[in-house]
Amino acid sequence: MPRLIRPLALVASASLVLAVAAPAIADPAEPRGRAATPGTAAAPGESPAPLNVAPAARAVGLLITYDDAAQSVTKASRRVVESQGLDTEATTTPVEDGVAALAFDAPASLAEAEQAAKKVEALPGVASVEPDVLVTAAAAPPVLNDSAWWQQWYIRDTFGTHSYAAWPATTGRVVVGVIDTGQTSHPDLDGKMVAGMDFISAAWVARDGHGRDTNPRDEGDWLTGAEGCGAATSSSWHGTHVAGIVGARANNGQGIVGNAPGVRIQHLRVLGTCGGSTSDMAAAITWGSGGTVGRLPRNRTPAKVLNLSLSGRSDICPSPLRKAILNARARGSVVVVAAGNDRMDARLFTPANCPGVVVVGATNKLGQSAGKAPVNGLYHPYSNYGPAVDLSAPGGDLVNGGAILSTVNAGATRPTSAAWAQQAGTSMASPSVAAAAALIASTGYHSPATIEHALRWAVRPFPAHVSGYAPCVRADCGTGILDVSRLTLAKTSPVLRGVARRGQVLTTNAGTWLGSPTGYSVRWLRSGVPIPGAYASSYRVAVADGGALIQAQVAGRKGAGSPVLWRSTAGLRVPKVASAVRLRVKPKATRYGRNGAKLVATVRVAAGSAKGKIVFRDGKKRLKSVKLKKGKAVLTLRSTRLKRGKHTIRATFVPKRSAFSRSVSRPRTLRVR
Repeated sequence: MPRLIRPLALVASASLVLAVAAPAIADPAEPRGRAATPGTAAAPGESPAPLNVAPAARAVGLLITYDDAAQSVTKASRRVVESQGLDTEATTTPVEDGVAALAFDAPASLAEAEQAAKKVEALPGVASVEPDVLVTAAAAPPVLNDSAWWQQWYIRDTFGTHSYAAWPATTGRVVVGVIDTGQTSHPDLDGKMVAGMDFISAAWVARDGHGRDTNPRDEGDWLTGAEGCGAATSSSWHGTHVAGIVGARANNGQGIVGNAPGVRIQHLRVLGTCGGSTSDMAAAITWGSGGTVGRLPRNRTPAKVLNLSLSGRSDICPSPLRKAILNARARGSVVVVAAGNDRMDARLFTPANCPGVVVVGATNKLGQSAGKAPVNGLYHPYSNYGPAVDLSAPGGDLVNGGAILSTVNAGATRPTSAAWAQQAGTSMASPSVAAAAALIASTGYHSPATIEHALRWAVRPFPAHVSGYAPCVRADCGTGILDVSRLTLAKTSPVLRGVARRGQVLTTNAGTWLGSPTGYSVRWLRSGVPIPGAYASSYRVAVADGGALIQAQVAGRKGAGSPVLWRSTAGLRVPKVASAVRLRVKPKATRYGRNGAKLVATVRVAAGSAKGKIVFRDGKKRLKSVKLKKGKAVLTLRSTRLKRGKHTIRATFVPKRSAFSRSVSRPRTLRVR
């Protein structure tokens, strides 16, 4: 049996999760309130409820106010609540003097919480009880006609990405490279693709009869069991599933919606039979980010964001992969990778242990760790964890239909018809973060460092421990759970007002912003470079601004540590400082070989001081360049410098600073006899 000859074989992260992929279904629409269970298809004949129906209110516990601030009735309260069929935490959490929160182990309906509240309120020492209502991001999910939009908890719910909060500013206008199993035709994705590439160099892995080529079609990654790399499985259509999470189109009347539905997708195929190799992955990263790979055509649409939902066991990052990632980042691409699905330290897996990447761990529907928890029959933990993880995002699990619904193909081996199905894994968490990076990048932020900082900051805190799950902490799961609604993004650009002339005052407003900034920062730019000390909402045009494009940049802020995401005004061009040159020739006539001549050029400028040089010319012939001293330049010509005849002398002022205009004197005549 053939086997990979590369030093490290890679497999798609989701494929390591046991029994998480549901059979593909033609249309995932189901009635609201009845989540699809992984491993089952939608019941025939059912249709979704109207999309504008508000979700049912839920509560995460009870708020108990005591008659006496020092009195505690926690044990009695717990017994009463649990008698109503609701499990609770062992202790209450103080809210303020005389008030404590008693948390449920899982969110409950508002009706259940109210019923429990009435029972607890009857206890001695309790003044009042009310449900601790579950709240979500302030931005409400939009009403879309995609049939499974209501099933996409990983975007819509409390611990979803809330990527729709950025859509009033942008749905994404950049290219996202999906380094995975390749591309299949799908109505949620067709028309969104840019030219990709098949990087699989081994023909038996590629299943297309040859090595690398310009067709990134997914030929299927099924196994018969005879290949020597695992048990028999159907094709995963992993690249299609990942692409849907990133950017499935919105409002097309079917299927799902991507986190960034306006992006374009570039499929970079590296995974086939038994997985793929790090060398092919390094080539895909290089080419996808706009670099050169031998014998391949140039990438005319380089990806601003690269998603790698794949993982291989390696204690170190292979040097070709390290180099490819760092060079891609230097070209301006953000590289987002899955932490892996082995329930181990992510530092033991590549590319999660490579420098320059954003490593994403997985959480479930309740925001709990999808990695460190006991196997309990329903919940099979998988996510890698540890200090390498930058942040977490929804990856799903097997509880209550909590896997990730996205685009796939219905074929068991080769591609046939389009479908939708659920999968779970860090493979499903990573593309949500890649989509968020694309949303940020498409609003004008080109620096990978800025985008990466924004991703690590735009997170919801990990929730409290729920029985049967391991709580996420920063050391294992990163800074928090991706929550795009935490970002401040400009919906409209700030507007510059005033006349761009020296001494005039320009002003800027803030524009309009999403995310409710608590304040704004302003800086002024001169031809794209920040002007030192110019941080107010107004700016007086200076001499140094001559000829420059003046702009203001505004950033909405949410306190210390929040990412500085600038939005620029349109620019105003300041006229250059005018200059004039006066030339004198003494004497106007001279004799060859007997008398010389003196050329004197004087420069005047409209403001500031004239600095630079004067270039003296005889017709088109350059005589000499002389540095200005106190606005004057002098050139003495020897008696034999010029031939006999009539000479037309000119002086050209070449300013030292670009703020001043170049000028030429009137011609002066010098006769040599």
